[in-house]
Amino acid sequence: MKESVPLKILNEGKPFIVTIETKNGKNYRGRLIEVEGNMNCHLENAVSLDSNGETKKFSRIFLRGSNLKIIILPDLIKESP
Repeated sequence: MKESVPLKILNEGKPFIVTIETKNGKNYRGRLIEVEGNMNCHLENAVSLDSNGETKKFSRIFLRGSNLKIIILPDLIKESP
């Protein structure tokens, strides 16, 4: 099965710090270590920020692809082939 363009771009972001916003309004920032075919993302050394301003730290966290609203990759990715 051929990998889709969005997954290719996300896989380019694996070694970098990304920001992910979920549908429930939480933001997660951490190092992207794995992306699955259904857009599930695994982050390490992540920090979450909810709508109340509370923060939590996670050594590793799994974010379900169907709950993601937006993924912000570093600007460096646009320079990759």
